[in-house]
Amino acid sequence: MSLPSKVMSLIEVLLETEDSMGIRELAMKTDIPKSTVQRILDSLGENGWVSQDAKTQSYRIGFKFLSMTSAWRLRLELTRYAHDEMLKLSEQSHQTILLLVQDGYKGVCLDKVEPERTIKLVAETGKVFPLHAAACGKILLAYAQHNLQNYVLESELESYTPFTITSPAALKLEIEKIRAEVKAVSVEEMTCGAAEIAVPLFGTDGSLIAALSIAGPKFDVEPNLQEFEKLLRVSADKIVKKLFEGRQAENNNV
Repeated sequence: MSLPSKVMSLIEVLLETEDSMGIRELAMKTDIPKSTVQRILDSLGENGWVSQDAKTQSYRIGFKFLSMTSAWRLRLELTRYAHDEMLKLSEQSHQTILLLVQDGYKGVCLDKVEPERTIKLVAETGKVFPLHAAACGKILLAYAQHNLQNYVLESELESYTPFTITSPAALKLEIEKIRAEVKAVSVEEMTCGAAEIAVPLFGTDGSLIAALSIAGPKFDVEPNLQEFEKLLRVSADKIVKKLFEGRQAENNNV
């Protein structure tokens, strides 16, 4: 059994039980030598993936792993509760609707709804977006943690079109503007001939959950920015309400 396989075997066993487990029991259940189990758990513990009870010396899944699992579950629920609203929004605007979340130093498209039209944007589910270009990426950046913002501002900003923001000073001003207006607009920043407007989705604690945007041809989006902003804000409120009502109902049924 390879080392990665041994690591996954230990994690799977720990995930299957609510109780903590000792080295001997883990070794028996995984058929891995106790010395190897000890070394793997020591390494996982140093990085927060497992935690050890100081009294019993037994192990359980750590908060780092649980927090990532919780975040992934939230994203699945968000997609489920957002999709119907995104369909309505696409019907109302006749444009492409995108739902993005921050993933490290980039944005990832969780879901996309396209209208029945000849001009479509290349933005498939799972597509990665930079945080300094296009409205959806800039929303994520504007409400990201300061250390991530600083990392992006100190990095070389890639140019996708002549209109991409590549100056750190200009991007910093753009972040301030987005936070003041609670929206982001982009015109031909990633794709020539395209425009986009995005708004944030906030959790009950005020933290950013995702970005919701309307994107399409510049000649369709630019003249309708005010109307699209209103539609986005109504949809964003409905999505957040559905999401947290759904989570509350699930918690009550546990």
